[in-house]
Amino acid sequence: MEITVLDIQILKALHREVKKVSLLISEMTAPYKALQQATKWLDQQEACQLLNISKRTLQTYRAKGILGATQINRKTYFRLSEVELLMQGEQPLKKQKK
Repeated sequence: MEITVLDIQILKALHREVKKVSLLISEMTAPYKALQQATKWLDQQEACQLLNISKRTLQTYRAKGILGATQINRKTYFRLSEVELLMQGEQPLKKQKK
């Protein structure tokens, strides 16, 4: 068994640095918190399960513009509100391209 002794000043300095990093992360993510809370997102698997369709059918919906999607780092996400509309038999409104 090995015992390591840290000087209290080093420990306090480490604590301050960790707090600074934590605050920096909070500041960086603050603008996105409202967006994240306002819009619930589903990944492909969750969307397929809710709609009771295959991944290929979901891809067809995307290609035909039946269901919009957002891609982040090669992963596709769908708005829960749009999936729910599709489940009710309504087609989500397509956004007009300018």
